[in-house]
Amino acid sequence: MKSVQTIDARTLRDWIEKNEALLIDVREAHEYARGHIPGSVPKPLSRLGSEDLPEADGRKVVVCCASGARSLIAAEKLLAAHYGGVFNLHGGMSGWQLAGFDIEQDRDAGSGILDSVFAAFRGAR
Repeated sequence: MKSVQTIDARTLRDWIEKNEALLIDVREAHEYARGHIPGSVPKPLSRLGSEDLPEADGRKVVVCCASGARSLIAAEKLLAAHYGGVFNLHGGMSGWQLAGFDIEQDRDAGSGILDSVFAAFRGAR
């Protein structure tokens, strides 16, 4: 039986740069709008399974959320239902931002307090 594997932000960034990953963000729409990893596909956990899922086209499937907890639940659902192998992003968006990687925001989304916290943290290093 296959199990969900965990990867770190640097591994995910490398896979994205090489077009080796399909990244599914399972946070709710308002969370996604405030900031997401460039190239990610929004599929909220609350509706996962009721929506069409994107084809992996030979890429590794990676799931992310805010901290890695919801995405683990989603990854297990996806592994069982649709994809042959699924990875969970360790630390989720928090881990991505703590690694110093950029995020995208929807134009109409306001800047959240976490953005300034992460910016201050990165500046203190």
